[in-house]
Amino acid sequence: MRGKGSGPTSANGARETHAAPGPPRFDAELGVWVLSRFSDVSAALHEPQLWPVGSDGAGSSDIEERTAQARNRSNVQAALTAKIAQWKQELAPVAEEIAAAIPAGRRIDVVSELASPLGLRLAARVVNIDADEAARLAPVAAKVTASTANPEDSALKAEAEAAGAELDRAFRDSTLPMTGPAFVALTQTLPCLLAKAWLVLFEYPEEMERLRGDPELLPKAVDELLRLAGLARVVHRQAISQVNVGELRIDRGQRVNLLLEVANHDPEQFAEPERLDLSRRVTGHFALGAGGHSCVAAALIRMAMGVATGVLVERFVPGEQDDPMRWRGGSGFRWPEAVYAVRRALPVRLS
Repeated sequence: MRGKGSGPTSANGARETHAAPGPPRFDAELGVWVLSRFSDVSAALHEPQLWPVGSDGAGSSDIEERTAQARNRSNVQAALTAKIAQWKQELAPVAEEIAAAIPAGRRIDVVSELASPLGLRLAARVVNIDADEAARLAPVAAKVTASTANPEDSALKAEAEAAGAELDRAFRDSTLPMTGPAFVALTQTLPCLLAKAWLVLFEYPEEMERLRGDPELLPKAVDELLRLAGLARVVHRQAISQVNVGELRIDRGQRVNLLLEVANHDPEQFAEPERLDLSRRVTGHFALGAGGHSCVAAALIRMAMGVATGVLVERFVPGEQDDPMRWRGGSGFRWPEAVYAVRRALPVRLS
């Protein structure tokens, strides 16, 4: 266990440092602009003339397709927002049930025994399928996540395309737009994010104890954990017309890489950016994006993180972590394969 202020760990168990943000630069080898300062990344994310594309520039579309995508995003956000409060009310007892079934005093992996089962239960509820069908489709969704985490692997990309088609067939009668991506996000991305966030939290026992004593801090804790443990390292944009981002002029058709992870650790925006600080007054981060192309399920992810982390803090204490840590994923994003904790025996409440 590392003490307060140690920061995230790398694949070999050593402290992982983040690159220092700098002014915009042009990467001649990749043929893209690279933005890493918080202020520059924020401006770019809120610029409607910078459109999301893949790392190779694929995905830019004509105005009709962009309008359709924007309308689809709006429909998804409306559908999710309408149900968030209800799902939170339903998810909280499920999280308690899963945690209570884990024997007290035993070291367990909270990724596989708490985060993943909870994500699966929530996914089944959100996309309106039964538990057996959700369990059957989870390994299919995992292929999509594996490719996203390792975007250079052509074999994984082919498997992901086939998996995406299978999910589309499974959810063809769903009334929820983008049902397949929602299922992937809740069964795969959410547990990966919780794994990374909980590993950070366990490295700050004083803050964890503080959160246990004051659950009102949970929303702030979720945002701080998202800032420190967000999965996406970089997102890609392409200018659909000439645009200025600060003093930088980006010509139509030029691509831009936005280094979210570096911006989230910009010392000009966050004092001691590597440290978890529940008293931090400065808010804002890009773990779930920002602007018109932010994560469509951001509110749902925040809600689920809050419920799961609240139960973790109340019922568990950090366990001895593997050294070196085992990590999964690649250049897209990485997450710890296992995070260990011990369920503590709660005092009996007298009626």
